Amino acid sequence: MRFSPSATRALLVVLAFVSSVLAGVVAGVLSYANGALAPGAVLYGGGALVAWMTLSLMVMGALGWLDGADSGTSSASRQNVGS
Repeated sequence: MRFSPSATRALLVVLAFVSSVLAGVVAGVLSYANGALAPGAVLYGGGALVAWMTLSLMVMGALGWLDGADSGTSSASRQNVGS
């Protein structure tokens, strides 16, 4: 079974979001277990969620997984500039 490039990108973004939620929940629970009050733990978990989502999307973009190169357009990151 072959997915379209836009469906693949959507699945990658959903994967990044789900892993970000997991990282945020773990960070919030660990912060709460370390003695932080509930509002502080929620803020800590939210910060972890945002940081992990940003990192995930940046890495996926740097690897070329999120660009439109599969649809016939070429991106600067995929071109061989040296030759």
